[in-house]
Amino acid sequence: MNDTIATFADRDRRTVLSCLDDRRGAVDIESLAADVVAERESTAPDEVTDADRDAALVRLHHVDLPKLDEAGFVDFDHEAGTVDRRARPAPTSTALSD
Repeated sequence: MNDTIATFADRDRRTVLSCLDDRRGAVDIESLAADVVAERESTAPDEVTDADRDAALVRLHHVDLPKLDEAGFVDFDHEAGTVDRRARPAPTSTALSD
């Protein structure tokens, strides 16, 4: 449980998951980096500078995506440079039946 909390404690990792939730299927990490910067700066992905995208890309590749993969939230393919949001389990019902 503490690992999950630590994973979500970081704003950038929450932003990564939010960006992935907006997409269907695997995405290349360069596009994801632009999306993360754009969301953080409240701008369009095509307005993100190369330098900002590259900085986000390094962090995604070496920090955020490995942690999210290890925690079970994404599937990160290092070799292909793609990431996909893992399906979330369906919520369990705690309602009592009559």
